[in-house]
Amino acid sequence: MASEQAVILVVDDEPGIREGCRRALAPEGYRILLADSSEAAMVLLADTPADVVLLDIMMPGMNGMEALYRIKETDPNIVVIIITGYATVELAIQAIKRGAYDFLSKPFDAATLQLAVEQGLERKRLSIEAQRAKAMDREAERLEREKAELARVNQIKSQFTLLVAHELRAPV
Repeated sequence: MASEQAVILVVDDEPGIREGCRRALAPEGYRILLADSSEAAMVLLADTPADVVLLDIMMPGMNGMEALYRIKETDPNIVVIIITGYATVELAIQAIKRGAYDFLSKPFDAATLQLAVEQGLERKRLSIEAQRAKAMDREAERLEREKAELARVNQIKSQFTLLVAHELRAPV
């Protein structure tokens, strides 16, 4: 089961595929959004951020590769899993190069789909944790620099205080 309700967007022009994905994933606790075109998917994503997008490549209008490019441009953390009946090695390589996480060839079973989504969500979680860790490292480095600067200022202040005290005790 999904620990928090992850949002899965299924983008496919075939109603049977959309419904099959919904039936396979909804019982796992995911919130499922459906789009019958890349254009409809882009509208949905503008309103509701998704964690995973299941994206068909061959669709009328904007094809899946163009949609993949736009999705990753909008949010690099979205996990995109390509689902297609036109699987070729070249297409898979091109999709992965454009940022797809996985590539499923139709027809696929519910267990394969669920596993791909679970692994994609884990990848997203790990990616976000890595980004947070990098941000915390940068913040720690900034604080260390400020601490060093504060120590330097305190040393200058102490030296000045000693000089003033010395001058007051022994005027020229």
